Amino acid sequence: MNKYRREVSIEILVGLFMFTVLIALSIFTIVLSSENLLKKSYPYEFVFSEISGLREGDNVFLRGMNVGRVKQTDLQDGHVRVYVSLDVPLHLRHGYMIDVVDASMLGGKHLKIYEGTDDAPMLGENVTILGSKPVDMIEELAAAVGGFQAMIDSINAGEGTLGKLLKDEAIYNNMAQISEGLMQITSRIESGEGSLGKLLIADDGQLYEDGKTMMANLRSISQNLADGKGSLGKMMSGDDMAYDDLQATLVAIRSISESISEGEGTLGRLVRDAKLYDETALLVEDIRAAVDDLREASPITSFGSVLFGAF
Repeated sequence: MNKYRREVSIEILVGLFMFTVLIALSIFTIVLSSENLLKKSYPYEFVFSEISGLREGDNVFLRGMNVGRVKQTDLQDGHVRVYVSLDVPLHLRHGYMIDVVDASMLGGKHLKIYEGTDDAPMLGENVTILGSKPVDMIEELAAAVGGFQAMIDSINAGEGTLGKLLKDEAIYNNMAQISEGLMQITSRIESGEGSLGKLLIADDGQLYEDGKTMMANLRSISQNLADGKGSLGKMMSGDDMAYDDLQATLVAIRSISESISEGEGTLGRLVRDAKLYDETALLVEDIRAAVDDLREASPITSFGSVLFGAF
């Protein structure tokens, strides 16, 4: 009897141990899978043309936060249907995007959801949510390498500006001539030839002294202006008399021009009155005719003066 009781106790202890182990394994499984059986989930279905290696269990991100996982992928009618379980409801608007993106440089995929702008209208109910075609980084890299290789082949063939520069000897000769010309110019400058050479190489100090004198003159002129000396200095100084005189002169000139324009005064009438202009023109013609008559009669007058002067 004691032996039987001992065996029963051992079996009970083993059973309790195995039951505890199973409970611990269940808890660890739930924790490691990030599943919360008591938390409410929101199932969604997305339709893709292809998913580029997206698998069940991959994460789903919304605004940079992990909000769920991919539960199942299914190929139907030439499209891939992706079923996800999210921790939060989606508020998709027009302009939304569902993208399959790389999880890291080492591989892996995850879903990235963009709900759309806040001012866009909401999607209606029972609308099929379409995902964007994923970008295959390997294909893009292969295309970039192919384009780079085509560019290298074009350069090697002497095509384009760079290819001609590398292959055409005439361009090389022209570049060599240009380089030689620049070296000659540099040598002449270093020898003090030409205006630039004299400016850079001259060591007699004359150019420096001339520049120093010119700067001193400019400084003196600016100081005179600041001190209010001269007409321009007075106009720029704080003394308002010169400014007031100039303003009064401009006002007077404007008043005179307005009077002439309105036909006031002799000059204004001469400008505005056509009759007065015609009379002035006739008077000038009469004066010219009288002067001509006097010029023609001057020999006769001179002869009479001589004749009668003898008596």
